[in-house]
Amino acid sequence: MPAPIRVHLTPEEDRLLLQLSEDPGVHSKTRKWALMVRLASRGWTAPRIARFLGLDPTGVRQALHRFLREGVPGLSYRKPPGAKPKVTEEIRTFLRACLAEERTWTIPQLREAVWERFGLWLGHNTLHRHLRGMGYVWKRTRYVPAGRPTPEEEGEFRRVEGEGKKGAEAGVMAVGYMDEAGFTLSLPPAYTWVRCRESKRVPRLRGKGGRLNVLGHLVWDGEKWRLWYALCRGKVGGAEVRAYLDRVMEGVGRPLRLFLDHASFHRGKEVRGRVGYWEERGLELGYLPRYRPHLNPMETVWRRVKGFLLPRRYYRDLDELEEAVRLALRALGGVEVVF
Repeated sequence: MPAPIRVHLTPEEDRLLLQLSEDPGVHSKTRKWALMVRLASRGWTAPRIARFLGLDPTGVRQALHRFLREGVPGLSYRKPPGAKPKVTEEIRTFLRACLAEERTWTIPQLREAVWERFGLWLGHNTLHRHLRGMGYVWKRTRYVPAGRPTPEEEGEFRRVEGEGKKGAEAGVMAVGYMDEAGFTLSLPPAYTWVRCRESKRVPRLRGKGGRLNVLGHLVWDGEKWRLWYALCRGKVGGAEVRAYLDRVMEGVGRPLRLFLDHASFHRGKEVRGRVGYWEERGLELGYLPRYRPHLNPMETVWRRVKGFLLPRRYYRDLDELEEAVRLALRALGGVEVVF
């Protein structure tokens, strides 16, 4: 029979252990160990303490010996180290390198890549958990322009745009952004709630017979954004852009600096031939940097209309589609321009 473990406490240690044993904010195991030590200091043996607490005597002896070695700090709960992690930092570095490549990866493909490189076969949920822990999420890819503007081109745009915004803040001019968008009778699929094991089907029409084009521009006047738009059932080219800009010029109250992208019909002879005429009447055209469509706030307007304000994804005819697009743009405060 093992010799009894003798524990002697100072008044200060006994008071501190009493606080630990009664503090609900302390880990439950620490509270039990503190009580074991106090009972042992009063002459209780390890088997008697174990019977009183419903524990194994070996665990009681280990707690008492740890207190004798380390004092009160030895009673702090320490999470067991557990098994050695399978996913090492080397594997994480390998995963980051794979996901930085110009290709897509699925979890099965990454599992095979890790197996070929390290001979380690990871479970689907294990790899998913580690990827989330590394800051990765499963997300749809998106198209981006293939080229880049020169630093000089982007710097010049920032300068000219900044001057226009300062003028708008001062109330002497306004800054605008123009763009076009197309809508078909069958809009791209979107997410929606459906019953389990069912799907929401959207009829799809091919061809250009059911296409509606929209020209629009967004203006910042120093106080708020204002939206104008025009609906066009035919194609949009230089003639249509010129006619639209003529109407924009008629409504200019203060000088307007209007930015467009580098579409061919924005720089064609129909538009270039009217630049001087528009500038004399307060409408100055500027151009966004090439390959930088995200600098045009009108892209946000089209995204909101197509993604949120047109919940129906199929329309029977152009009249129905046109009315839906008109209502969506009006919901954003848009004013229709007729040309």
